[in-house]
Amino acid sequence: MAGLREQLERVMREQVTGTDELVALFKIDPLTAARGLRAASPAVFDETNGLPTIRSIVCNLGPTLSRKLYRMPAAHVAECVHLKQLWHHSIATAHAAEQLAIRTGLLKPQEAYLVGLLHDLPAWLRHLHQIASGPESTTFEPSEYILNWQLPSPVVSLLLAINAGDQPQSAETPANPAELILAAKRMADLAGYNAPQCDADVSRQATLQPDQSELTSAAELRQKVTRSLQAFGFDQESHQSDLVSPEEDPSSDDTQSIIEQVAVNILGQTRPERYREIITLLSETALRYGDYDRAFYAKWHNETETLTLRSHVDASARRMVQSRLQVSAAEAKTLRSAQMTRTPKQLASGEINSNSLLGQLSTDELLAIPLNCDLDTPAFLLLDRSVTLKPITASSDLPMATMLGMTGSLLIQNLLLRRRGQRADKLALTDPLTRLYNRRMGMHALEQAVARTSRSGRPLTILMCDLDHFKRLNDNLGHVCGDAALRATAEVLRHSVRKTDTVCRYGGEEFLIVLPDTTPDEATVLAARMFTGVQARGDELDLPITVSIGLTSHRKNDTMESLLIRADQALYASKGHGRNRFSADIEDDDDMIPDEAQNAESVPLVNDQMSSDASSSQPTDGSDPKSTETSSRSEDTSDEDYRTEEDLDPPQPSQPRPANTQTTIVPKDS
Repeated sequence: MAGLREQLERVMREQVTGTDELVALFKIDPLTAARGLRAASPAVFDETNGLPTIRSIVCNLGPTLSRKLYRMPAAHVAECVHLKQLWHHSIATAHAAEQLAIRTGLLKPQEAYLVGLLHDLPAWLRHLHQIASGPESTTFEPSEYILNWQLPSPVVSLLLAINAGDQPQSAETPANPAELILAAKRMADLAGYNAPQCDADVSRQATLQPDQSELTSAAELRQKVTRSLQAFGFDQESHQSDLVSPEEDPSSDDTQSIIEQVAVNILGQTRPERYREIITLLSETALRYGDYDRAFYAKWHNETETLTLRSHVDASARRMVQSRLQVSAAEAKTLRSAQMTRTPKQLASGEINSNSLLGQLSTDELLAIPLNCDLDTPAFLLLDRSVTLKPITASSDLPMATMLGMTGSLLIQNLLLRRRGQRADKLALTDPLTRLYNRRMGMHALEQAVARTSRSGRPLTILMCDLDHFKRLNDNLGHVCGDAALRATAEVLRHSVRKTDTVCRYGGEEFLIVLPDTTPDEATVLAARMFTGVQARGDELDLPITVSIGLTSHRKNDTMESLLIRADQALYASKGHGRNRFSADIEDDDDMIPDEAQNAESVPLVNDQMSSDASSSQPTDGSDPKSTETSSRSEDTSDEDYRTEEDLDPPQPSQPRPANTQTTIVPKDS
């Protein structure tokens, strides 16, 4: 086993390690395959019920996490002959199991290879436990080792059956998957790849009497094992004495430097505008600077003592299939302590089972960083090193975790304050019933539009709308129907305008529309579409909704007040001539009015104004005013324009509407 680590690191460093190369490496590395299976199969990710394969492990983890499996700290071993025997025995059993599966069909060949590679897992774990704790340390039953490693249940069931079974007298007739692996184990022994055995195993092996076919298969098996090892430069005949000693962690003396980098990385980012951005920033920072393998963001429910996983970050593309996790009593106590003290806490291996948090995430320890401690539903950022198995220590990990918790909480509090401010601004500038701008915002938009038009000479038109017989509707149908009528009217108006236009609730049932860069001719098309659209919407809701509209445009030396006065006069002209129509206050010499409109008989209004109702107002070409519009007004009529917080800023000027479509206002027949 000596030199194995250097050789693997050389392969990872010098060779291209894509999926196929990683699969080949895992096939000669039982412990890495076992750790990869554990990391790839937590309950929150695992979607399959069958036996996995080495390729499925690599694909689930992805190439980055698969390579990180080779970054675990090395252990110092004074005598490793038994481990080398176990290594060769596992590889030989895996090859033999694959061949038996092809011949018998009891398992898929790749599934049989993985189970054969892992069948000695209890022996591996027992040897490593004794290396770490000493030869006099407490030993465990094989079933305890298997159950505590949180492997997928189909693998656990098969490994338990294998460890409880007896080695068959022949490798030719296995009756079930467990006997197939035991038969493969016999083949490995016949090929000379014997596992370290107790006296009972030695006495049983002495009674083996292989036939000629088994000896032939054993010779072929030995050639396969030799080729698979030599493919990566391993010589199975060499016998050095010890493993590589662990290298000193170069980052252990740089804790303060890492904390500074963490603070700069988090606080130096663009100001997050969403809660998800903050969580992603914290998770990615932890993985980058803390050398963690996974980060989970989870909501904590004190009453039920459960966690709801909301997101995770690692180097794989896996999706979570289980979000609600139970925690053990000891874990719940630790999480509550972290929340109360607002400090990170370590959840270490204790009683790991399927109902514990560590068991469901398939890890031996977690670092829980509390967030949102002042909110009704606090949260935790859960970090682990389940792939590299690098231990979490108070001296190197807690300072950075504390920095993550403090900066994350600051970012979250700042975001909440900004959102409250935006909500307050929105409430101050919008009407809660119609979700349009209120009068204050409408007057501000009109004042700015008048100032721009006075400077540039670009056209400006405004519309004043009023619901007809609104008091009668309230009295007869009730105020609930009156509110529905206001909302329906606001919806039609909002869908009819562009992003650069402004619609506001001017009074009780009055609405003001400010149309920059719009000529009177273009505005008449819009006005016709508005009052016919409101009437159609009322018919859909079975409500008697109609509107009267007054239209006027900016003239030289106009002020905001003079525009409103003329629009109001035009509105009252519509009211006085039957309602459900629009009237336009246009000067006689306005060159925007075609000759047909000037020659038409008009309803007398103030300053030679003209009016039109739903039955007679139409463009000169006779088309339906509801479907006639200029090319520029066909843009951006989404109702989102007046619902989003970004629209709290006053409208900005747009490109002028092209005047390629002239609209004639035909008066009502007298």
